[in-house]
Amino acid sequence: MARESNIYNVEYVPTGETDEEKLSSLSFFSNLIASELQLRKLQHHGTLDERRERLRKFLQVEEKLLLIAQAIARGQEGKEAALMLIIQAIPCIMHLENRVGEKLITVLLVMGAENFRTARGIKSLKRYCNSIAHIVKTKILGTVIRPKQWKVPVDDSGNSISKVSLSNKKTREFIDNIEALVNHIFLLPEHTEQK
Repeated sequence: MARESNIYNVEYVPTGETDEEKLSSLSFFSNLIASELQLRKLQHHGTLDERRERLRKFLQVEEKLLLIAQAIARGQEGKEAALMLIIQAIPCIMHLENRVGEKLITVLLVMGAENFRTARGIKSLKRYCNSIAHIVKTKILGTVIRPKQWKVPVDDSGNSISKVSLSNKKTREFIDNIEALVNHIFLLPEHTEQK
């Protein structure tokens, strides 16, 4: 419905087929404007156009205040929602160390595999994986006397490194002792195989 034809809208333009209908709608609209001004404790005297303008300005202020109130309410809800997200994120933060460690190890193994392939011109990573597994079993997760079980994660074809997935304890051990692996991978390619 157009604002000008809605008698309850401040933009209403009185209409009617006869003068009597027009006068009746004008009277109703004038009384409505006066009561709206009284409700808002505004001056309700003056011509219809003056009162309409006074009400229009106040309604614009009301609309802005309503938008501000809604923004504040959303902000409060947003703060509560954000706090809920933080509470839910605590386990994720606790596992961040593990995920970053796994990514670091995976990237290191992939870089080593590429260096191995480039230096030898071969596709198979079997010798590389055996060499890396030996370092991890005896220098990172275990010792020469007490080696731990571990295999380099590779895809089904054995030609590319897969994502490393470890427990948090093993990831910490790996990162704490990663120097042995870094030294092994970044030595000259001819020295990177188990002897």
